[in-house]
Amino acid sequence: MPAKHILAVLGHPDAGSFNHAIVQRYISSLPRDCEVRTLMLGELDFDPVLRFGYRQRMAPDPVVTRSQELLLWADHVVLVFPCWWTGVPSLLKGWFDRVLTPGFAYNEDNSGLLSLGMRTEKHLAGRTATLIATYHGPSWYFTINGFSPVRVVKHQILGLCGIRTTQTLQLSWVDSPKKDSPARREAFLDQVTHAAARMG
Repeated sequence: MPAKHILAVLGHPDAGSFNHAIVQRYISSLPRDCEVRTLMLGELDFDPVLRFGYRQRMAPDPVVTRSQELLLWADHVVLVFPCWWTGVPSLLKGWFDRVLTPGFAYNEDNSGLLSLGMRTEKHLAGRTATLIATYHGPSWYFTINGFSPVRVVKHQILGLCGIRTTQTLQLSWVDSPKKDSPARREAFLDQVTHAAARMG
């Protein structure tokens, strides 16, 4: 069987964060027959601001071009990110805005008279994803209030482009003085290890 192509994307801008440890553990735990490419967004020099919306195209950006090439290459995408202010970091949101553009990741057609809303052509269909998210507070709070960043990424972003999420891991209370601990983090990293090992 051909090797599985894995693209790991770190959406936390701080290389010293626990999110960085998570993505490193995931990569090191993948089966040996997996080929891995990484995008550590905090280390990349690109403009995450979609400056004209969709009114006009921005100048070509090597990071955007490379990101799109890797998404086409990948069989499976791993996204690791913290949840801030009921959303993803601005760096990751900007990466979504600049990379998952109409024409590349999807196209929408609202010409159908009987359609409710738009019909979407999902250009990245056939790929799967793992989402690994951390929270400073309880993850259930975002879920019951309908503000879950993971749900938005899963359905409204990746799902719109055809990428199907098959694994989701979430850790609450990161950096909490009362609930966070090295042992708790290591237990979560063990979950990450098992999730990566299942990619074989």
